[in-house]
Amino acid sequence: KILELISRNDIETQEELSDYLEREGYQVTQATVSRDIRELKLTKLSMSGGRQKYVALVETSEDLSEKYTRIFRDGFLSMDMAQNIL
Repeated sequence: KILELISRNDIETQEELSDYLEREGYQVTQATVSRDIRELKLTKLSMSGGRQKYVALVETSEDLSEKYTRIFRDGFLSMDMAQNIL
């Protein structure tokens, strides 16, 4: 429901998200909203006028593959194999 709400509304704060959820019939606390935001990997996007709103990050497998390739390329000087261990 959170993803639906943030896609339909410009929600700027956890308190505002809690209010929307309560209007939809959900009883929530700040702690559960905070945990849900973290688990859903929501982030804030800057809007005009200096305002921000919650949006969902969408990573495709291609994005992840590129990310992991970059980590290996930038994070290691060398690699050796020992049987089945890299």
